Parts: sequence; structure tokens; C-alpha cells
Amino acid sequence: MTEITANYDETWKEVIGDYFDSFLAFFYPEINQEIDWTKTPVSLDKELEQISASADSKTRHADKLFQVWLLDNQEVWVLIHVEVQSQYDKEFSQRMFIYNYRAFDLYQKPVISLAILGDETKNWQPNSYRYGLGSSQLIFNFSSVKLLNYQWEELERSNNIFAIVVMAHLKTKATNSNLSAREQWKWKLARLLYERGYNRKEIVDLYKVIDLMMALSGDLQLSFEEKLTNYQENLKMPLLTNIEQRAIEKTTKKTLKQNISDLLMSRFGNLPEDVIEDIGKIQDINILKQLLISTINVSSLEEFALIVNSHLPAAD
Repeated sequence: MTEITANYDETWKEVIGDYFDSFLAFFYPEINQEIDWTKTPVSLDKELEQISASADSKTRHADKLFQVWLLDNQEVWVLIHVEVQSQYDKEFSQRMFIYNYRAFDLYQKPVISLAILGDETKNWQPNSYRYGLGSSQLIFNFSSVKLLNYQWEELERSNNIFAIVVMAHLKTKATNSNLSAREQWKWKLARLLYERGYNRKEIVDLYKVIDLMMALSGDLQLSFEEKLTNYQENLKMPLLTNIEQRAIEKTTKKTLKQNISDLLMSRFGNLPEDVIEDIGKIQDINILKQLLISTINVSSLEEFALIVNSHLPAAD
């Protein structure tokens, strides 16, 4: 397994979008206290798309933009960037500045920039960008939080749902080369969803985060699902309805197919249309997981195409 199978971006974007108030309460409580929560925040996806496109950045991860109102009735925009790279990024501060000034330039709105750093470089925590000479300088400050700085005991004590998200993120990073350990942590975090007294929607949403982010090999995923099913039967509390389960499976298939294509393109360049179409025909999640592993071992696209072809459904 490679890190590309761990779905950080989608999970962070979705959970921030659904639980923006909890996000600020957990990571930025001082800002959370300044917001008038009687006025519903507005998610600005179209505006963010224009801002990020104008920034001409090749490194875009999990970004969200919200319109909020402060207690003094001032309207501000909150721009959130979640950085999940596993190494130092020298252009990060500049990118934060570009996004901020583009938002102000395009829409003439005051922008608060917040960063969540999910990388593995302990001593890297940028919070400003500057340029100039002498008394003519521009200094841009932004707030940043480093996930590595959270103590596990602190996360275990918190009932905020983002404590679970941070746990899943950190343990996914820590188990890139040890999927058996990841399966054990995934099982532990899944049980925590019941033990912490979350409501049904929170349990379902957090399960999606854990399941997509903490990706496993086919056999370990089956082992995890079997334990979870037995656990739920003992509690007489099923986690997911059939409709919810199908929705998760649809997202998982889409992610697996995209990861397969990305890995093949990184190794062999552009993919032939017939290979892309054949990958799209595979609907069995376990087969897709096997194909994902095969992308690492095959020596050519032709060899991979033969493997895919062996798993295609029989023609009518």
C-alpha cells in the first residue's frame, strides 16, 4: 500500500463542511467565540474555486471558504487550508498569501486565513509571509495548527468530533508501512464512536472519515468489517442503513478507481482509453483493492491490462 490510497482531502473537506462550528471550537476557539452563530455560515465553494484557480497553484489540498458574521455584525470570510503533505513545502506561506489577497482582490471581503498542518515535519510550522526592503515591506500573518503537536491523551479526553478526525489522520500517517497496526487503530477508533455518546449522524459521518482515510488491504478490511459487524450486533445498534452503506461503497469505488489511474499514470504516463474504460467496469471493491496493489508490481501497462481483463464481468 502507498499513501495515495489514504483519502485525506475528501474526508477533511467533507467533515469541515458539515461541522464548521466544531472545527473552529476545536482548533481555533478564540475565533469561534467571536462569531455570531445565530447567523448561519455560508459555504462559498464557487468563490473558492475562482480564488484557487487564479492563484495558479499546483499544490491544492483540502480548502474551504465560509462567510460568517462576527458578534459586532462585521462580515468576514474564513479561508481554511488543510495541508496533508508529508514533507516541507517552501511555497506554502506564499500560497496562503496568494489565496488571501486573491479573495480580497476579487470580492473586496476581509479574509481570515487558517491553516491545519498535517505533515510529518516536526519543526515546520509557518505562520507568515513577507517581502520588501527597508521600510517598504509587506507582512502577512496567518494562524496555523500543527496536528503532530496534539498529545494523544488530550485527544482521548476531548468529545469534539475533530479529536477523532485528528486521531485518524495521525494514525494513518504513522502506519503507512504497517497495515496490521492501522487495522487495529481503525478498530479502536470505530469503537470510540459508540463509547463517546455521539448522535447517529455524527457516528455515521465520522465512520466515513475513518473508513476512507484509514484505507486497508482487502483482507484486513474484511477482518475490520467482521469485527465491527459483531460489535454492532452485540450492541443491537447497526451503524449504517443499507442506503448509507451503498453511498459509502460508491465513494470508495470512485476513490479506488481514481487511485489506480493516478498510480498507473505516475509510472507509465497517459493511459489508453480502453484501460480506463475497463477499470470503470470493475464494481467489486475487493478486486479494485487487488488491482491497486497490482499497479505497484506490474512491469507494463500491457501486463496490467491483462490482469484487469481477467476480472471483467462476462459479456451478455
